Amino acid sequence: MFYIIFLFGLLLRLTNIIKPEGMWNDEYVSWYVANTPFCEGFWQEILKQCHMPLYYLYLKPLVHCSDTILRLTSVLPGVLAIPVMYLIGKEYSKKCGYYAATITSILSFLVYYSQEIRFYSLLFLFSALTLLFAIRYLKNNNYKNLIWYIISALLVLSTHIIGVIYIFFLSAYIIFKKKKISILITTAILAFILICTVLLLKLPENFLRMLPASQWWGHFSYTNILFLFTDYFSPILTNNVTAPPVFFYDKSIALWMIFPTLIAIIGLFAGIKRGFALISVLTLIVMGIMAYCGMLVFITKYSIEILPVLILFVSLGFTRLNKLGLVLLIIFVLSHLFAYFTPYYVTKLKRNEGHKIVGDILNKQNSQNIIFTYYEPTRFYRYTDIKNKNLYYISKSNRHLYKQNPARILSEIPVGGSVSVVFLDSVSFFDQKFIEANKNNPDIPEMFITFSEIKNTLLKRLDADFKDYDIARGGYWTVIKGVRYK
Repeated sequence: MFYIIFLFGLLLRLTNIIKPEGMWNDEYVSWYVANTPFCEGFWQEILKQCHMPLYYLYLKPLVHCSDTILRLTSVLPGVLAIPVMYLIGKEYSKKCGYYAATITSILSFLVYYSQEIRFYSLLFLFSALTLLFAIRYLKNNNYKNLIWYIISALLVLSTHIIGVIYIFFLSAYIIFKKKKISILITTAILAFILICTVLLLKLPENFLRMLPASQWWGHFSYTNILFLFTDYFSPILTNNVTAPPVFFYDKSIALWMIFPTLIAIIGLFAGIKRGFALISVLTLIVMGIMAYCGMLVFITKYSIEILPVLILFVSLGFTRLNKLGLVLLIIFVLSHLFAYFTPYYVTKLKRNEGHKIVGDILNKQNSQNIIFTYYEPTRFYRYTDIKNKNLYYISKSNRHLYKQNPARILSEIPVGGSVSVVFLDSVSFFDQKFIEANKNNPDIPEMFITFSEIKNTLLKRLDADFKDYDIARGGYWTVIKGVRYK
């Protein structure tokens, strides 16, 4: 039975793993950091990130492989998590183990991140291991389990900076439950927590302060909490980047979101264990406070450390509900399997910001001059040979240089020369009338205003001085080719 569950989870994670759009921004960052040589700035790039180094080291040996091979590095921990969750459930009963493995196998959230070139699949595996060894150590005084718990916790902390919140509360719970734990072990665990916390607080510019700087587009609202549970337990992923302002943003998929989530919540409350529940709640509260204060964006994947706990609760609940629980599990599984045959199943989701979309367009347009907006040209080297072209850019890093007159970049194109201008529509979608009315509106991110104005100004100059247009669109990208005639 377990092998069927395992193979089915593997099959789901391999389905549609070839993504024709290529890497999108976050995946590119993973690849770029891992691809940086140790002696040419690798550790400096790590310090620029708001996450920890382990995943980049894990990815490093395969950076010269295809996108598909890189995605398989996330499939591997994704499927390894299935037997780990089985072992977690089995600590309570064999049936619970099967239920936990089944849920882990088919959960759309986990399937999606098993195909991303990001650390979340690996992080879920490490988080599951910390839960497994925490449970085993709490059930007996075998110090081997404590050692494995500490190793697993270190793996979490070496992968995800926010993991310190979950590990802090989980370790505190272990100390509380093990009242007879030796002074030496207690001191070691407290020192471990203290050191991690101090590191977190002592490096704010490299970590916590970088989170809002790199995630300027997100605002905390009640919908983040609601989408947390629908993302975890329904086939619909909404809060991958930022949540819509209203919960029922699309009535056509509301049933797909709500029905499986309610089934999981029934199991969750039936199987809840107070100690682990408190750990999960406190972790979410701290993250919520940080998000409310602007220290991070509250998106579902950042709280993935608590997902093994929630899966355990649901599995325990279905087990305790006996026949009703089995029926609920079957319905829950079927809801995910039915979604597989719809166009919005997670393995079919298009990476609309995929860099290969732009690479393919530029290969066809073959302009001698290329202007990039928002991203630098290096983002696209993997998918197009443009190193011999004349490259210009207005990016996040140099946008202030062009704030007064962004169209002057087009003045560098010689008369008779062809140019392709690359726009990322998802950050440049306001018209000029809206911009003038909302320039000082604090609720609208400056980056949206700035790059919308840059796009509008460049389009106006293109209309005035260029001809022979070729407009190509794909995903969230628009690439306009023109020839300067005056």
